[in-house]
Amino acid sequence: MTTTRPLITAWSLFLGIALLQAGVGLQRPLLGLRAEVEGFAPITTSLVMTAYYAGFVLGTRYVGKILDAVGHIRTFAGLASLASTIVLVQGLWVTPWSWGLCRLTFGVCVAALYVVAESWLNDFADNSNRGGLLSSYMVVAVAATMLGQYSIGLAAVTEFTLFAIASIMVSMSLVPVALSKRAAAPVGIPEPISFRRLHSIVPTGIVICGLSGMTLGTLIGLGPVYGSSQGWSAFQIANFVGAPLAGSVVLQIPLGRLSDRVPRRGVMVICALGATISCLIVSQLDGRNVLSLVVLFLLGGLALPLYSMSVAYTNDWLEQQERTAAAALLIRMHGVGSFLGPLIAGLLLGIDLKAYFYFPVVIFATMTLYLMYRISFHTAPNLESQTRFMPFPLRASRMVSEMFGREKR
Repeated sequence: MTTTRPLITAWSLFLGIALLQAGVGLQRPLLGLRAEVEGFAPITTSLVMTAYYAGFVLGTRYVGKILDAVGHIRTFAGLASLASTIVLVQGLWVTPWSWGLCRLTFGVCVAALYVVAESWLNDFADNSNRGGLLSSYMVVAVAATMLGQYSIGLAAVTEFTLFAIASIMVSMSLVPVALSKRAAAPVGIPEPISFRRLHSIVPTGIVICGLSGMTLGTLIGLGPVYGSSQGWSAFQIANFVGAPLAGSVVLQIPLGRLSDRVPRRGVMVICALGATISCLIVSQLDGRNVLSLVVLFLLGGLALPLYSMSVAYTNDWLEQQERTAAAALLIRMHGVGSFLGPLIAGLLLGIDLKAYFYFPVVIFATMTLYLMYRISFHTAPNLESQTRFMPFPLRASRMVSEMFGREKR
C-alpha cells in the first residue's frame, strides 16, 4: 500500500487534528497577551501556562481507563466538548486561579484527544507506509499550530472573539473524527516499562528525552509570555513562536535521515551544540527582526529533532517486544520535562526576562556535555543495527507506541 491511499482515506482525521492544533495554537499568544493586559506578573502567567503540561502528563496517564470504559468516539466527543467549553470559560472568567485550573483541565482533555485521533490514524497505516503517514501527520500538526497562532490578528485580545474562535476550532475537530468510516480503533494503552529498567539499558535516550522536554516546553510554551512582557504585538509574537516550529518542519527529516547513516549520538551532539549557540545568539538580538527569525528558525530546526533522535536511539537498544512499553515512558518523560522546564524558567523570569533564553542555553549545554561524555566512555550500537529514524510531533502518543511495537529491527 502506498502512502497516498491512506492519506486520502484518512483526510477526515487529518482535518480533525488540524482543527484541534489550530485551536491549541491560538491560545498560546492569546493567553499571554491577555494576561499582560490584565496585569498578571510574568511569573504568574508562566505558572498558568505551565499548568497545561501538568494536565497533559495526567491525561496520557489515565486516558486508557476512560477509553476502556466508554470507547473512542464517546471519549473524543465528550472531551472535545469539555475542552471547547474550557476555552470559553477562560474568556469569561479572567483570574490566575481560574485560568490555571482551566489550563490543567484543558491539558488533560487534549492529551486524550491526541490519543484517540492517533489511534485511528495508526489503524490506517501499515509497515510500508507508516513513516510517510507519520511525517505527513507531523507537517499537518505543526502547520495547523502556526496557522492558529497567526489567527491572533483576527481580533483584539481584550475581546471575547478570539476565545470564541479557538473554541469553535476545538469543537469542530470532533466532527470529522465522529463521522469517520472506521467504526473502531485499537483500545488500551500499554503499561510503561519501569524507569529503572529503561535507564539501566539506555540512559542516554531517557535523559535527552527529558531535557528536550524542558527546553522545548520553555521556548514554545513561554514564548508568548516573553513577547508580551516585551510589549510586542500579536503578529510579532506569532512570528517569534512560529519560526522555531517552521525550522523543525524543514530540518527534522534531513537530520533524522543523517542520523541513520552516521552514529546517531554524533548528530545529537551537533544539534545540541548548535542549539546552544543559536540560543545564545538570539538572546542578544531584538527578537523581532529578520535576523532574529532566521536564528530562531535554525534553533527550532536543531532542537526539536533531538526528541525524535533520542527515541530512535532508545529503539536501537531495545528488542521489538520492549519498544511499545518504552515509548509510553518516553512520552511521559518528555511531558514531565515540558512541565518542569517552564515552571523553573517562569520563576527565573521574575528575576530577569533574559532567563527565557539563558535557562534553555544551560540545558542545551548540559545535553551537549552529557552526550560527549557518553560517546567518550560508552559504546553504541553499530550502524547496521540502528533502527530507521521516524519523525513525529512531540505530543504524538498512541501512534508512536504502536509504531515501536511493529517496527522491525
